Amino acid sequence: MENAELERYSVADVVQLSLYSSLAKHIINTDTLIQKYNGIELSTMVSNFQNYDNELLVLQRKQIACNASSVDVPVGIAYGRVSDLTEYSLIAKEVSKKTRHIPIRSLLERAPKSIQALKPCFMMSPMSVAQYLKPGLFDFDLVVMDEASQILPEDAIGALARGKSAIIVGDPKQLPPTSFFSTSVNFDDANEDELVGVEDAESILDSVSMFKKRRLRWHYRSRHQSLIAFSNKYFYDSDLVLFPSPIQSSPELGIRYKKASGIFDSGRNYKEAQSVVDEVCELILQDKEESIGIVAMNSQQRDEIESQLELRLSKDSRLQDLYDKKMKSHEPVFVKNLENVQGDERDVIVISMTYGPSQVGGKVFQRFGPINQSSGWRRLNVLFTRSKKRMHVISSMNSSDILSSESSSKGVTALKAFLRYCETGFLHEEKVTGKAPDSDFEIAVIKALEKHGYECEPQLGVAGYFLDLAVKNPANPGEYLLAVECDGATYHSAKSSRDRDRLRQQILESLGWNIHRIWSTDWFKNSQEQMQILLEKLRVLKPAVDIQDTINTQITRPTSINIEKQYLLEFETENESHDNIIEIIEAGDLVRYLDSRHPEKIMNVKISNNLNNFQEGITHVNSPLGQALMGLTIDDSTTLSLPSGDVKITVKEIIKS
Repeated sequence: MENAELERYSVADVVQLSLYSSLAKHIINTDTLIQKYNGIELSTMVSNFQNYDNELLVLQRKQIACNASSVDVPVGIAYGRVSDLTEYSLIAKEVSKKTRHIPIRSLLERAPKSIQALKPCFMMSPMSVAQYLKPGLFDFDLVVMDEASQILPEDAIGALARGKSAIIVGDPKQLPPTSFFSTSVNFDDANEDELVGVEDAESILDSVSMFKKRRLRWHYRSRHQSLIAFSNKYFYDSDLVLFPSPIQSSPELGIRYKKASGIFDSGRNYKEAQSVVDEVCELILQDKEESIGIVAMNSQQRDEIESQLELRLSKDSRLQDLYDKKMKSHEPVFVKNLENVQGDERDVIVISMTYGPSQVGGKVFQRFGPINQSSGWRRLNVLFTRSKKRMHVISSMNSSDILSSESSSKGVTALKAFLRYCETGFLHEEKVTGKAPDSDFEIAVIKALEKHGYECEPQLGVAGYFLDLAVKNPANPGEYLLAVECDGATYHSAKSSRDRDRLRQQILESLGWNIHRIWSTDWFKNSQEQMQILLEKLRVLKPAVDIQDTINTQITRPTSINIEKQYLLEFETENESHDNIIEIIEAGDLVRYLDSRHPEKIMNVKISNNLNNFQEGITHVNSPLGQALMGLTIDDSTTLSLPSGDVKITVKEIIKS
């Protein structure tokens, strides 16, 4: 105070800070457990645990293989007629033959113990189990039943009876088994009238719901959160754990939407199939290491797409060669209808929405096949969750063509909402929370980074899991250089060391994240040293990050602002009146603008820090529209790139709140 370095009102705060700082130092210097571990030792322990845990998985596989190979293989009856041979003697005889092998069922009946000793793991469908494995001859320690939501209890019971224990795996929000009663209706080809008597039956998954359950909530198929965001909100009640992508906006990730001018007639949409084939051929000609899957809403449209694709391939030898190359990969190109795609995944999924108007300019009949049924939403959930990198959605109808009301089925409502999501690029009525940092420790790291010119996003994520800090790439705000994890609430919330110290990091790194951890004890002891380590890591990463061409980023800023206004902004003198100051768009402003899709209509939107509800004229500052408008002034124009195409926005009026 004597040196005038402190203001009188801050004395109490300084004394309190000094007291707590002294107490903390005393604890650190006297607690043997804290003294024993520093950040280097803790990081080494984590690294060792990761290595040992991965090694344990390998050793367990070797142990299982060793146990299996040590089982004695019974010789069985080795002499006499061939029809008398059993067990290994029979197998050896069959292996030596080139033709006229005995039927598989007969082999399994006569050599059950030796076959199970040689091959202890069988992979079979429930129908194959009933056909080939005679009751009482085979006894398994464990039966694992996958995609159980599609299996009828009466089909599953035979396989379950052959095991001492069972693990039944399935998603009750995906495709159910279907009961056709005595009718012979092809489900995906049927019209509304034919589907009246068709019901979804109970699955084995429903039948065992009273037993102990374990829910798998982590989603790591999609490499960008936009691919799973819709299903998570509409089908899973926002309860999945989604891991954020380090690239927020990229032409290589997310949803692409294309409007076709097709007509739906007799179960087919010829022009839309053409658009699908055009899109697929373009992807093949790019010759990228990306797998491709094509899905249509019914089998007629699937057949139409296959036919047109085969014709296109026959006319272009280079295209055929590249297609053949993809077909030889571990994930070949497929063309399937909605009912048959469960369990599949590809880097790129091209979806033909199939339905549309029956004539040019006509209305869309509200007949969407199985989607109209009570479980139609489950079919859509399967469809919308097949892609790892991108979804290319091609549709001959708009969301406004689908009439949805309170009495509409959940499938129809979801179909309309999904098309709206594709058209606008964001989920309607979704609140953006803008989560604050988890602790004062994180705030201190953020402030230190900001002093060195780095912008941070605290608690980055979509649902279930949030990164403590994500450091933005200064050269490309749509990307993140580094994820910084602090040992706070997120770290300690994990239920196991494997989740906390290996699996989370493994998934984040598979998505492309670079990860750096700061231990709170190290930061408290010497924050400057920890900061230098962090800055050095960022310095190394900056030139290594692949900077995307600004043309491909989601938002293209105006390339030319009115020169007179720019001059006034930069060289405005103190003598100019307040009336001459040009206002720019900020959070809280009401903006009136022209949209190139509706040039005759003035649009109104309010920029909000908290809400995002376009139907009510509110957009969040971080939404595509919000980011495009922020910082503009009257008569400025910008281009907004949406899945449906580029839209030119021109600001007409700014109303300050």
